[in-house]
Amino acid sequence: MDYSSLVSRVSAKAKNIISSRLPGLQTSELNAFGQTLKSLSETPLAYEDSHLQDKALEILPLERLYSEAEEDAQKDKIWGLQDHLIRRLLRWFKHDFFTWVNTLPCTKCNGNTVSVGARRPTYQERLDGAGNIEIHRCQACGHTEDFPRYNKVGILLEYRKGRCGEWANCFTFLCRALGSRSRWVWNAEDHVWTEVYSETQQRWVHCDACEEAWDNPTLYSQGWNKKMSYVIGFSTEGATDVTNRYIRKDEYALPRNKISEPQLKSVLNEIKHTRRSLISPEEKQALQDQDEKEFLELANYQGLLKSGIMAPRESGAGEWTKARGEDGSVP
Repeated sequence: MDYSSLVSRVSAKAKNIISSRLPGLQTSELNAFGQTLKSLSETPLAYEDSHLQDKALEILPLERLYSEAEEDAQKDKIWGLQDHLIRRLLRWFKHDFFTWVNTLPCTKCNGNTVSVGARRPTYQERLDGAGNIEIHRCQACGHTEDFPRYNKVGILLEYRKGRCGEWANCFTFLCRALGSRSRWVWNAEDHVWTEVYSETQQRWVHCDACEEAWDNPTLYSQGWNKKMSYVIGFSTEGATDVTNRYIRKDEYALPRNKISEPQLKSVLNEIKHTRRSLISPEEKQALQDQDEKEFLELANYQGLLKSGIMAPRESGAGEWTKARGEDGSVP
């Protein structure tokens, strides 16, 4: 089977409702949080770059992923082939492609390093998408290593290391490259992950590449004991407040006081309207129908606890996860 052609056909079908040339948002009077959301909403636009998608398809082991997914689909009919493909992508991404970085090993003596601060990126590093450059010093020889925190998927396809930000950004892009409708999900308490739309289940499904987690949205609250306020899913189709999918109990909810609820709704609606401005009325209606179905799904989660694998966080060093309140310990 020509897997590259298959992916191209799937991608083309998905793009019937997504324009790769999306207009920017209009600036309006907003508080800082509202402006932050507008800025974050630009992140998934890079995922539609056809040249980057072609590059990704050259890197991905398509024959292996599809073969494993087809075998899984024969055994598990609950999920469709595309769902199983993303699940296999999760495993490959974590175990074979990307590397988690607490601190970098010393390139001179292979000794352990510790973080000693950060510096501003150079001009070229900024062009490559580095927001800042962490400095890690070897405890044995004193040599320092630079750890650029890249946020451009094209660079991440080559660099292949980082923490949750880099992992979620690159993984969500690869889901798009494989033809899945995908969301880059941002949490105000400093974590990011992915959602993909399951055509078989007709709903959005939680994925976390750092944890190789699939359809386990209560992982963060029940598993990590992480308390959260806002969880927003961004895609080329718009922005959606998906907080209720991840917070099912009041004890895990932090105050939502960064913006008024009516203003939050207005900001998200503006993002959604802008992202969908170039698609046909029929496509808009189809997305609106899905929005309404998801709204009811999210509303139904309030006060409910769906069973899931409540595991502590796998990725990240112990002190780091404890400092972030994500180690599963109860205060």
